Amino acid sequence: MVHPVITEIFSDKRETNSFFLWISNHLEKKMMIREFFRWHLEVISEVIDEIENTKKINFLEKKDAEQWATIFLKNYEEKIRKMRNISNQIFERFHELKAEFKKIISKEQKFEKESKDIMQVFLNKEELLIGKIIFSYRELWFVANQITNSNFKLGSIDKYQEWVEGNYSNLKGVKNVLEHIEKEISK
Repeated sequence: MVHPVITEIFSDKRETNSFFLWISNHLEKKMMIREFFRWHLEVISEVIDEIENTKKINFLEKKDAEQWATIFLKNYEEKIRKMRNISNQIFERFHELKAEFKKIISKEQKFEKESKDIMQVFLNKEELLIGKIIFSYRELWFVANQITNSNFKLGSIDKYQEWVEGNYSNLKGVKNVLEHIEKEISK
């Protein structure tokens, strides 16, 4: 089973902030970029909240673990469907923004290289950032199924806890960066 690896985004946060602030001030429809960030934040917040719920659980206490897993699985389909819909909106908006950015950058002759590098964070040859975040939510699904179904062989509680150990702080870091940018462009 392949686990999503969450990495830091935007190594030069000052340059990134400058770019998004500059570009958002040149967009005709500033709401487009605000929604783009808001949608990312909606999904990543749901994922982080649920991971935080599992951090409170002692998985050795079968009753507590089963109670969490049952509630999680009951709500999973609705939440994942909503996340996928948001992902589709993000993908569509990404391409709209990319076209707008291209027009603005070619007219202003600024931030051409930065724009390409920054937009690669959201969609590169390997993945869509929001897809990786949603796949992180699937980690919870694997562990919930492991708890409620002894025949479920994908994943394990130990593997989940290892994954959280290696990725949770980066996931929170991604959220913080996105929140900061969203706040700056909304002023």
